[in-house]
Amino acid sequence: MIANVEKTNNFLNLGAYIQLTKPSIIYLLVLTAATAMFLVDGLETNIYKALTGISGIGLIAASSAAINQILDLEIDGKMKRTDKRPLVSGKIPVINAITFAAILFIIGSFLLLSFNNFLSWALTVATWVFYAFLYTRILKFAGPQNIVIGGLAGAMPPVLGWVALTGSISPLPLLLVAIIFVWTPPHFWALAIDRIDDYKNANVPMMPVVKGIEYTKIQILLYSFLLLACSLLPFAIGSLGIFYFVSASSLGLIFIFLAARLMQDKKNSGAIPFFLYSIIYLTILFVSMILDRLI
Repeated sequence: MIANVEKTNNFLNLGAYIQLTKPSIIYLLVLTAATAMFLVDGLETNIYKALTGISGIGLIAASSAAINQILDLEIDGKMKRTDKRPLVSGKIPVINAITFAAILFIIGSFLLLSFNNFLSWALTVATWVFYAFLYTRILKFAGPQNIVIGGLAGAMPPVLGWVALTGSISPLPLLLVAIIFVWTPPHFWALAIDRIDDYKNANVPMMPVVKGIEYTKIQILLYSFLLLACSLLPFAIGSLGIFYFVSASSLGLIFIFLAARLMQDKKNSGAIPFFLYSIIYLTILFVSMILDRLI
């Protein structure tokens, strides 16, 4: 018992604090923001402003992830997917988590305001408020379209990265936002199909809980076609070339194939493979944007 108390009160429990920031999500946010930065000037991009911008955006995003876990503490304790998170398991006291989130926010704000620009900070903070508070406390419980609306926060990093370097908004990063925005619902709905009992226990009205699994599968397939169309828009406006077109087309067709296969899967065993592929999809898609500019 004493050992557990000491571990709980140890502010230097590094692994638990990293887990508090949802690193798998932060990885995608940083990747998409960094890709947008690269697309500004390619290899001529100001590396110092890019590093401070990525760091500032990443730290504030990590702060919002920590706040999300603080506010979702009760819900997380009811779900098998989240009942091992550091606050639920007692590895980190809530007051330490609040302090940690505040420190991340302050450092991230300092970087963006000192080395980038006010607009990048303002948009990043607006995203922080939207996800950490508005989505976590209100939109998540608003109905089966919760993840569609809430997905806007996770889709914003390309604009944040672009603005951190340029101080302005352009069509290309907005198209990248659209891609992530359309990608988010099928990505999370596949997970919700697999963890439907978790969401029922926590009274979170995810699509499979409210509308049923079969209806959700149809939505996943429809969004897969929409995602393919959105992913080709950067090529359509001439911002990216043939390498990106081939990559986006191939990745999108696989996405559609897996969604169609999931519709035929009565046991829903394909939900997690689809979920995992969606992460691979977004990673390779954005990497292909960088490679397209390099080739």
